Amino acid sequence: PPLPELKLPKYTRFELKNGMRVYLMEDKELPLVGGTALFRTGQRFEPIDKTGLASLTGEVMRTGGTQKHSSDELNQLLERRAAAVETGINATSGSASFSALAEDIEPVFDLFAEVIQQPIFAQEKLDLAKKQEQGGIARRNDNPNDISSREFQKLIYGDRSPYARTVEYKTLANISRDDLVSFYQKYFHPKNMILGISGDFDTAKMRSLIEEKFGNWEPSQSAEVPPLPTVSPANQGGVFLVNQPQLSQSYVQMGH
Repeated sequence: PPLPELKLPKYTRFELKNGMRVYLMEDKELPLVGGTALFRTGQRFEPIDKTGLASLTGEVMRTGGTQKHSSDELNQLLERRAAAVETGINATSGSASFSALAEDIEPVFDLFAEVIQQPIFAQEKLDLAKKQEQGGIARRNDNPNDISSREFQKLIYGDRSPYARTVEYKTLANISRDDLVSFYQKYFHPKNMILGISGDFDTAKMRSLIEEKFGNWEPSQSAEVPPLPTVSPANQGGVFLVNQPQLSQSYVQMGH
């Protein structure tokens, strides 16, 4: 039979004066509200000698606390309300998200806006994140599937491509708190951001709350997004093996 027609739910779109784009969609089924902010950034924009910078920035942006609240204070305030605020940066984008009960949306959204606009990147939290990353490097060959995935990216893109780089002890050692601050300031600003929120709220009130918390946010420097890295196949084809004779299973990846 023919596929049913896709019907998009009703939503509201608007843009703040500072360039931030917002999408709102009411959903009264459950007394919950959740939202995600996407930023045009990613690990592909970090220097090759500081591989790991983007993911550390995304992690310590949340774990490092803000100008108003330490990391522990943020955790306590959110846990009391069964709420969450999380941040991260992957290969092609950065994100910040929140979830809360509808009755707690104002205080939780206030913390969400605070984490995005006022992170302090506490040095001790950066040190902890780097130690955890070092532990991951030490254990990364324990999982055969991880080995095949990592090496497959290098076969596709080449080992120097930003889409296939691997964090190493030496690249971690090159990363300082100033690097995190600089990376954050370069990419986290309203013109580089899309915010989407859905859940149990009134659209007019939510719009007013967003304008109150984000309307006066201005970037600390001009918004510039560098061109995307060029991509070309490192290998036109072939069969490549990672010899692990002690394993009783094989892991196979195919692609282009």
